[in-house]
Amino acid sequence: MGVVELLLAGRADTARFDEAVDAADASDVAGTLTLAAHPDPGVRRVVAGTLPLLTHGDPPTEQMVAVIIGLTLDADRGVRDYACFVLAEQWREVDTPALREALAARLDDIDRGTRSEALVGLAYRRDPRALARVRDALSRPRGDVWRLEMVAAGALSDPQLHDLVQRHQDGWATTEDTQTADAVRRLTDPTGPGPDLLDGMAKLCRSRARGWPDGDALGAWDLVAEMLEIAPYRAREFFDGVLARVAGDDAAEQELREHSALAHLTGDNGSPRA
Repeated sequence: MGVVELLLAGRADTARFDEAVDAADASDVAGTLTLAAHPDPGVRRVVAGTLPLLTHGDPPTEQMVAVIIGLTLDADRGVRDYACFVLAEQWREVDTPALREALAARLDDIDRGTRSEALVGLAYRRDPRALARVRDALSRPRGDVWRLEMVAAGALSDPQLHDLVQRHQDGWATTEDTQTADAVRRLTDPTGPGPDLLDGMAKLCRSRARGWPDGDALGAWDLVAEMLEIAPYRAREFFDGVLARVAGDDAAEQELREHSALAHLTGDNGSPRA
């Protein structure tokens, strides 16, 4: 059985389906695309979840994007939510006027999950329409805020959101969410990510350059990694901040330039900057 047959049989959560996806070809993609018009919303939801898998790591085709954009208008809120999730987060590398308009059209959706996905999708693309919506979300009188709304604030990295972000540092249910709130606080801080974080990254470079244990310096990278997942365009700023701190330590500078994830994210080629 192929992807379409397994999907229609309700077996999209099986190992056999995973194998079929791995082996999928153009005919499987075409068949899955046609199911976006299936009368069963459960099937349409699975279509939205399956199309990103069928890219096999490559960018989605224009037809794939168009189909998912169409599903953001679906009558079923679960389909709309999943479609917005795909556009907002799974296909972050895609940025077209049509995609942005599709997300913007869902900012007032009746479903809060759909609204949140639409908001973070616009924020990842630094669309100016996201700023006022993020400000409103962080200013609710009852004080409730969703994690994705905080992530959207971090993706924008706008200092005017910093005071609002600081109101939402406590009360998160998990350690991971608490770290996300801290990451967003630092991303919106007008003074930068914090000297403690850059110092920690510099310490990590010095340690690794000499084969020493990472120790507590690894915690700095964990937080930086989350910040750059939210706002990857800040990588050069962070790289330069760490570089200034290891200046004069040739081994640590080489570690930063040639072996660090920061260098990879900035496209640094290992040679000194002009």
